[in-house]
Amino acid sequence: MEMIRFCLKHIAQMLIFIGFVSTLTFFLVRIAPGDPAYILLTANGVPVSEEALMSLRQELGLTESLGNQYVQWITNVFTWQWGTSYVSKEPVFEELLKRLPATIELATAGLLVMLSVTLILGISTAVYSSGWLDRFGRTLALLGSAIPSYWLGFLLIYLFSVRYGWLPSMGYGTWKHLVLPALTLGVGMGTVYARLLRSDMLEMMNHHFVKASKARGLSNSRIILFQLLRHAALPIVAMMGTSFAFMLGGSMIVESIFSWPGLGKYIMKAIQNRDYPIIQGYVVFASFLFVTIHFIADLISVLVDPRLRVR
Repeated sequence: MEMIRFCLKHIAQMLIFIGFVSTLTFFLVRIAPGDPAYILLTANGVPVSEEALMSLRQELGLTESLGNQYVQWITNVFTWQWGTSYVSKEPVFEELLKRLPATIELATAGLLVMLSVTLILGISTAVYSSGWLDRFGRTLALLGSAIPSYWLGFLLIYLFSVRYGWLPSMGYGTWKHLVLPALTLGVGMGTVYARLLRSDMLEMMNHHFVKASKARGLSNSRIILFQLLRHAALPIVAMMGTSFAFMLGGSMIVESIFSWPGLGKYIMKAIQNRDYPIIQGYVVFASFLFVTIHFIADLISVLVDPRLRVR
């Protein structure tokens, strides 16, 4: 019964959040500068006359009142009928679904990089908290939080593509194309989370159960792997959910740099073309993915620690 209430509560929160984001996106897109009809006509080389502008605006539904456009949009949000693209004339939902697998592939690879950096760097700096490795790890964490993702991407391209030619700088198709964008997505967040994991593990090392395990003769590696990491499972699960959702919805810059054919690169073109249905549909789609992943992460956390059900 508690699990049912927990699920219903989160589903209601998801619906409210998606409705709020949909409303906010609709009005922000409408007040943004630029006329979609004018941009489409100039892009296709059609003479921009007043008659052509009015005809295209009527075709796109832009001549209706703002209230009618909003009612139609918010009604379609929850029926998955998000209109058709101004440019491709294809349904928005299908256009987004076609590019979702590439984004999931990149986000999954970035998450694996982030998790590897977090565990390796966090555990090693916690175990050797007073040596050179700890100072090196803290320096990496500082650099990882300070360097923007686009700058890290350009540095990786220069080093591994331009200077040594080991990996392709852009494109899609093989595992080599995946390495640089995955590193760009995962390394920065991994170094930051490694510092958080280090501080959590150092704090737990002073708990009584750790001292009792040492008194029983258990090795440090066994204590770390089977006791400290088990207690750190909840924040790691929440961290993975947040990071994966961020990588799915916020990889626009990385996909543009490496010419990755995912949602991020596609929405950048849609913004340039003022393709309202694509922009609105993308925001709703990304919001749905974000809250769904968070719900799954919360559900896993509850299954790991049932005490969280009372929240």
